[in-house]
Amino acid sequence: MATFHYRAYTSQGVITAGTIVAEGNDEAIDTLYGSGLTPFETYAVPDEQPHRPELSRRISRQSDASIWKREIFESNRFSLKELTAFTVELATLTTSGLALDAAFRIIAGPGAAPKIGRLANDLLKDVLAGAQLSEAMARRPKIFPPDYRAILSAGEAGGVTGHVLKQIADLLAQRLELRAKITSALVYPIILVLMSLVSVAVIVFFLIPSISPIFIDAGLPLPGILSTFAAIQDNWLSVVLALSIAAVASALVCRKARQNEDVMLAVDRLTSSVPVIGKLIRAKEAGGFARALGTLLGARVPLMSALQTARALVINRHLNALYQHAIGRVPEGTPLHRAFEGTGLLPASSLRLIAVGEESGQLGTMLIQVATIIETDLQRHIERMVGLLTPVLTLAVGGSIGGLIMHVMSAVLSINNLAFQ
Repeated sequence: MATFHYRAYTSQGVITAGTIVAEGNDEAIDTLYGSGLTPFETYAVPDEQPHRPELSRRISRQSDASIWKREIFESNRFSLKELTAFTVELATLTTSGLALDAAFRIIAGPGAAPKIGRLANDLLKDVLAGAQLSEAMARRPKIFPPDYRAILSAGEAGGVTGHVLKQIADLLAQRLELRAKITSALVYPIILVLMSLVSVAVIVFFLIPSISPIFIDAGLPLPGILSTFAAIQDNWLSVVLALSIAAVASALVCRKARQNEDVMLAVDRLTSSVPVIGKLIRAKEAGGFARALGTLLGARVPLMSALQTARALVINRHLNALYQHAIGRVPEGTPLHRAFEGTGLLPASSLRLIAVGEESGQLGTMLIQVATIIETDLQRHIERMVGLLTPVLTLAVGGSIGGLIMHVMSAVLSINNLAFQ
C-alpha cells in the first residue's frame, strides 16, 4: 500500500486536496471517483518524508514539469474524429438518463485519453459552477464550432439536451465518414502527382545535365522546353527566392483582404456563382441552415429568433445577405416556403416539404428531414466529384509527363544529326 496526494473537484465544483491510501494510482483514482470526487492530479507521497520546504520545492518542480510536458507534448487541439468520439460518448450517457456531471466524470474516468479527460473536467467545472453546457462550450470556440453550440443551446432551451446531442453526434459522424471517403479517394491522385514530380526532378537534375554539353559544344540551344528546365536548374536559387517572395506577398495580400468586408463579400459572391463549386456551397449552407432551424423550432424557440440564429450560421457572406432578405419577408405574413421561393437558396423539393410542415404544424421535424435530404445529396455529389478526380488527374499528369518525355527523346535523337554536322 502507498499514500497518494490528490487534488479534486467536489460535486459543488470546489477544489479539495488530501491524501489517500491505495495499492496503485489507478486504484486511488477509482476510489476518489467512488466517493463523489473528480480528481485532476494524483501522485505518490514518498515513504520518507523530507523536510517541509524540500517537499514544497519538489511538488513545485513536479507541477512545473507536468505543465511544461503538457504544453510541449500534449496538444489541446481536437480533430473531427476526437470531437465526434467525445460527442457520441456524451450523447450516449445523457440519453441513458445520467446527469451531466455524472456523464463527465465517467468520460474523464480511468482509461480516458488525457486530452478528453482534461476537456471533460474543464466542462464539469463550468457546469458545476452554474453555466449551461452550451455556455461552457462557447468558452472553447476552437474545439466546438458555432453550429454545434447553436444547436445545443436550442436543445437546452427546449429541455432535450440528450436528443440534440445525439443529432449533433450523427451529423459529426456523417462529416467524418465523408472526410474519410474523400481522403481515401485522394490517396491515389496524391501518389500520382508525387511520382510525376519525382519524374520531372530526375529529368531536370540528371538527364538534362547529361545531354546539354553536347548541344553547348555544338553551339546550339536545347530544343523545346528543355532549355527552360536547364535555365531553371542554372538559376534555381533565384527561382526559389522569387517564389518565396511571391508566397509571402500573396499571404500578406490575403491577410489584408480578409480584413476588408467588401473584398470578402465579393469573393464569396464569386465562389457561390461558380457553376459546380457554387452549387456545393449553396447546398452546404442550405443543409446547415435547415438543420439548425429545425432543431431550434423543435426546442420551441420563436420562429423569428430561430431564423436569425440559423442565418448567423451561414458562413458565406453573399448567401447570408440573401437569407437575411428572405427572412425579412416572414414578419410581413409571408409563409416560410413563400419567402424562400425563387431565391435559389433552398431546392424546390425542399420548399414543398416545408410547405407541408407549415400546414401540418410539424415544421421543425420537416426541416430536419429537409436537412438530411440536402446533406445526403451533397455527400453524393462530393463523392462523385472525387471519383472523377482520379481519371482526370491521371490523364493530365500522364499527358504532361508524356509530352516532356517526347521532348527529351527528340533531343536525344537529334544528337545523331549533330554527329554529321
